[in-house]
Parts: sequence; structure tokens; C-alpha cells
Amino acid sequence: MDFDERQLRAFLAVAETGSLGRAARIANLTQPSLSRLIKSMEDRLGHPLFERGSKGMSVTTAGQLLTLHARHIVSEMQSVRDELAALSGLKRGVVRIGAVAAVMRTLVAETVGNLLASAPDLGVELVEAVDDELLDALVTRRVDLVVAASPLDHPEVQQIGVGAYRDGFAVFGATDHCLPPSASIHDVLAQNWVMPGTAFTPRVTFERLLAAQGFRAPRVAVETASVESMIAVSAHSRLLCWLPEPLLAAHVASGSMRKFGVPELTTERAFLLHRRRSGLLPDAARRFVELFPLEG
Repeated sequence: MDFDERQLRAFLAVAETGSLGRAARIANLTQPSLSRLIKSMEDRLGHPLFERGSKGMSVTTAGQLLTLHARHIVSEMQSVRDELAALSGLKRGVVRIGAVAAVMRTLVAETVGNLLASAPDLGVELVEAVDDELLDALVTRRVDLVVAASPLDHPEVQQIGVGAYRDGFAVFGATDHCLPPSASIHDVLAQNWVMPGTAFTPRVTFERLLAAQGFRAPRVAVETASVESMIAVSAHSRLLCWLPEPLLAAHVASGSMRKFGVPELTTERAFLLHRRRSGLLPDAARRFVELFPLEG
């Protein structure tokens, strides 16, 4: 296989978007040109890389194999460029950080600010997602570092340390919600909720917390992976949500949301910094680690 980086990036754009149209914009190609490029790659490999359907394009088994290796190759090529730039004294490079929403908007944002203040020519790419998605991004080399809310249990991942920062989950609802601020756990569990899907870490944690205390999970009327959507739905309805307090601080301050002080559903959590076990950490990522506050 002698595909160049441009071809691999174009292939990955199709694999990740499932759409020739969207991938063409990402790859800076016309749709017909991208279609011909993919067909040429398939002919040279002797395997179809995508299944074409009315709802888009999905990778075949061969496509999945190429995706894994293409991500690795593209990531390594970028890492080499970053390292060579650092050796040349240009103080350039890119750090790619993945983090859960609450810490992305607090500790990660503060560290990025300090990093750019000390090295303004560095570039930063941020990926905000939940733990499972962050693990996949780290293993597939789409990010260099991950700040997650729980240990990432994977043989290719190494924990660097625990961030010197804590936050906690609590129950929130619209300011004009019918429940009083002193509502009990029985009161809030009798309401309908907006939550992420059952596969997402916050939902799993919420239901385990309830089960450990002998409570049944409430009815979830709306499911969404978007934190902002959860907040917006809750603020404009009678649905309750369970989210990290820093994410609701501005909404509470503006009067659009309020917190329900339910001790059984108020928790604290730490954040863990991770990297891949294999390969060199790019210079920009090492600088981020040096500035990221860790517990002693």
C-alpha cells in the first residue's frame, strides 16, 4: 500500500462522516474527485472500503482495518512534523486534548491559557466528549491526552495522575419548577428527567448511585448526548437533569435554572489525566502535562 497522507485523510473523512458531501468539504475536494479517489483506493487494495446506501456510506470490514492503520499513520506523520519543528527551535506544534465537558471548561481551559501564554506559537485541538468516546479517541490516536472522570481501563492507556480539581453532580431544574428547593429524593424521583443515553457514563453512574441506595431510576422522557441540550430542555420544561455544578453555574446565576439540594444525589468526582503507553508524547503535549495541575 503506497497511499499518501492526502489520500488517507480523505478516506478518514468519509469513514468518520459517512457522507461524501461532508467529507469532500473536510478534504477540500469536489465530491466527484473524492468519489474517484475512494474508488481508486478500493481498486488498488482489491477490497471494497465502503457500503453505499441511501443513508450514506459505512465502512466494510476492509474499511475498518484501513481506518485503524490510517489513523495511526496520519497521527504519526503529524507527530514527526511537530517534533521536527521543536528541534528546529520554532517552538511550534499541536497538542490534542480530549476531556469531559466540565473539566474542559475549567481546568483544561485554564491550562491551555497558561500553555499559550508561555508558547504562543503552539496550536491546540480540543475534543469534548464522554469517557467512552475519549478512550476511543486516545487509542485511535486522534488525541494525545485525555482528561476523564474515571480510569480508562485499556491495555494501551496509561494514567499520568489525578488533577488537582474536584467538582460534583447535583439535581437541577427550571427556576419556576413546581418542586420546592427543599424537595426530597422521593419528590425528585417522581418527576420526569432529561438524561444522556443508557450507554453514557453519567447515566450509568446516576443509576448505580440510586441502586446502591435502594431507589429505582426515574422515568427519562428525553435522551440526548448534548449537555447544552439537556440544560435547554430542562430550563424550558418540568424535566429535571443531573449535571456537574460548574456547567450550571452561569445558568443558576442568570436565574434560568436552580439547584435542588438532594443529599442522596449530590456527589463529588476527580479527573484523571491519561496518555497512550506506546510512542513518544509530542513536545506540545509534554508541555501541557507540565502545566496541568496534578495532586501531589
